[in-house]
Amino acid sequence: MQIANFESYEIVPFESMDLENQVIQETTFYRCTFKASSFQYVEFIDCEFQECRFVGCNLALAVFANSKIIDSEFRDSKLLGINWGNLGPVIVAKFSNCLMDRCAFSSQNLLKAKFNSCSLREASFSDCKLARVKFDDCDFSGCQFHQTDLSSADFTTSQNYFMNAETNKLKKTKFSLPEAVSLLANLEIELK
Repeated sequence: MQIANFESYEIVPFESMDLENQVIQETTFYRCTFKASSFQYVEFIDCEFQECRFVGCNLALAVFANSKIIDSEFRDSKLLGINWGNLGPVIVAKFSNCLMDRCAFSSQNLLKAKFNSCSLREASFSDCKLARVKFDDCDFSGCQFHQTDLSSADFTTSQNYFMNAETNKLKKTKFSLPEAVSLLANLEIELK
C-alpha cells in the first residue's frame, strides 16, 4: 500500500513500507500503526498523526514541517537527527527504546511527552517546557539544555546528563548520585 497526498487514513496498518526520500503532504493519520517501515529522509508537510504507533521504524532525518503529533507512540525506532521544532509548539508522544541522537527540540511544550530507555546523545533542548517529564533510563551524553524549564522533571534513572543551573529552570528536578555531581561542573568549584 502506498500513502497518497491529501488523503485521510483511519485505523490502517502499514507494514514493511519503504518511503525513503518521498514527500507526503496534507495527509491525516488517525489510529494507524506503522511497523518495520522506513521513512528515512521523508518530508511530512502539513500532516497530522493522532493516536498512531510507530514500531521498529526508521525515521532518521525525516522532516515534519508544520505537522502535528498527538497522543502517538514511537517504540524501538530510529529517530536520528530529527528537528522536532518544525512540528509546532506541542508534541504529545511516548518514546520507548528509541535512538534519538542529534535530535533538536526548540520552543516546544513537551509536558506530556514520555521518554523511556532512549538514547538522546548530542540532542538539544532549547527554550522547551519539560516540567514533570520523566526520563526513564535515558542516555544524555553530549546533550544540551538551554533556557529549558525542567521543573520537577525526573532524571533519577538516566545517565550522562549535564545542564547549567544558571540557564535552565531546575526547581524540584529529580537527580540521582553519582550522576548529579555533573551539575556542579559549571560552578567553578573544586571538589575534594
